[in-house]
Formats: sequence, structure tokens, C-alpha cells
Amino acid sequence: MEMYHYNEESNEHKNNVLQRMDGRVKTVIFILGIVLVTVFHHWYFVAGIWMISIISFAILNMPWYNLLKRLFIPFEIAWLVLLNVLFTHGSHPLWVVHIGVIHLTAYMEGLHLGILIMFKIMAAVTLGTVLSFCTPMIEIIETLRLCKVPNIIIDIAAMMYRYLFIIMETAHNMRNAQISRMGDKTSLLQQAYDTGKIGAYVLIKSMDRSFKIYNAMLSRGYNEESTIAGYFTNTIPKSNLYFGVIVIALLIVLTIVDIIV
Repeated sequence: MEMYHYNEESNEHKNNVLQRMDGRVKTVIFILGIVLVTVFHHWYFVAGIWMISIISFAILNMPWYNLLKRLFIPFEIAWLVLLNVLFTHGSHPLWVVHIGVIHLTAYMEGLHLGILIMFKIMAAVTLGTVLSFCTPMIEIIETLRLCKVPNIIIDIAAMMYRYLFIIMETAHNMRNAQISRMGDKTSLLQQAYDTGKIGAYVLIKSMDRSFKIYNAMLSRGYNEESTIAGYFTNTIPKSNLYFGVIVIALLIVLTIVDIIV
């Protein structure tokens, strides 16, 4: 198998500090940030990290549309969670919504919890999005390998990333074939039925391909304990290492403050 090694010279074409930073440092910082925002108890700490992640995206000099379209669905889910806990969690009423014979009471505790969960969702998704924009997937995966994440999880993640685009291309081609046969001119019920058939076909083809790939790997002596040559062949630059240590220390201090306050 051809191996690709990390080379600092490959960073020459990168035009901002976040992209030039060592992938190991970025991956550890962003993943640690994702983990911590899920355990914070105060919304303003989570909101602060979310704002920092948005500033990090601004550093990348990428169109804001790339971020907004990835936050659209999580934002909808966050609002649904907020509305759910607003009317179901708490004991101190804020107001009552009357819908016919139905009376929905909004609670103070539900509002606080809903805002906290909403910020957690948005912050975690934004951190993951920024990491994916500024770091090649191979660097993220190999950093996780260095962090002793089980090989079977890393291998599954790598294959999912590799074949996700193949699945998307297959679905896209099938959709275009459907449109070319006037499939989009039928009734909504028929379109839903055709979409279900496309989804089922793509799922079956994906499972079939995954079985073939796994059998091919087994025939070449693969097992979950297999070892491969290291991807990173150089040490982390001192400036990046110091920056990473400082950021991680600040995140730990922030976590302690969140627990104490």
C-alpha cells in the first residue's frame, strides 16, 4: 500500500495561520473543545467558545455560505430541542400558551436548559466544521491513531469518509437518470415512492460493496490489530506545540471555573 507522509513543505501553499498549523495540534484542540462544550454547565462559556470557533472560520477567508449551509440543519434541531425542554422541564412558569383546549406552560428552568443545549449543538458543529475545513481528513485520522483511539474505529471512519463520496455520486447519478425520464413530473406520492426506491438501492449497493471491501481486506491479512507505518514523520514545530499547550491549559482552566461557579 502506498503511504503518504506528512511534510512541512506541503504547507507552503496554505495562506493563513490556521491552515499552516500542525494537524496534530489542531485536531487535539478542536476535538477537546467539542468534548468540553458538551459538559459545560453555563451557557455563556459555551457561547464564548462558539464565538471563537466562528472567528476561527473567519481566519480561513472562506465564503460564509460554506459555514451557514452546514449549520442550517443543526440550527433547526437546536430550536426543536429548545421548544421541547421549554415546555416540559421546570417548575417556575414564565408564560402560558393557549392553543384551543391545550395549555402549554413555559418554564424558566426549561428556557435556561434549552439555551444551553442550543449553544452546545451549534458550538460543537461549528468546531467540527472549522476543523474539517482547515485540516485534511488523513491528518485528523492519524492524529486520532496517535491518541490511541482503537484501530477498528479509525478504520471504519476512514472507509466511511472514502466511500461516502461514492455513495453520493451513485445517488446523484440515479436522481439524474430519474429526472431524464420525467420522473420529477409525477405526483408527490410517486416521487416519494421513487425516492424511497433510490435510497433502498443505494443502501443495498453500499452494503454489498462494504462486504466485498472487508473480504478483500481479510484476504490481504487485515485485522483490527494491524499496524501501519506512521503518517507523521517530523516533530511538531515548537511554536505550534507551545500554542497547543497554552490553549489546552486555558480550556482546562475554563472547565474548572465552570465546575466551581
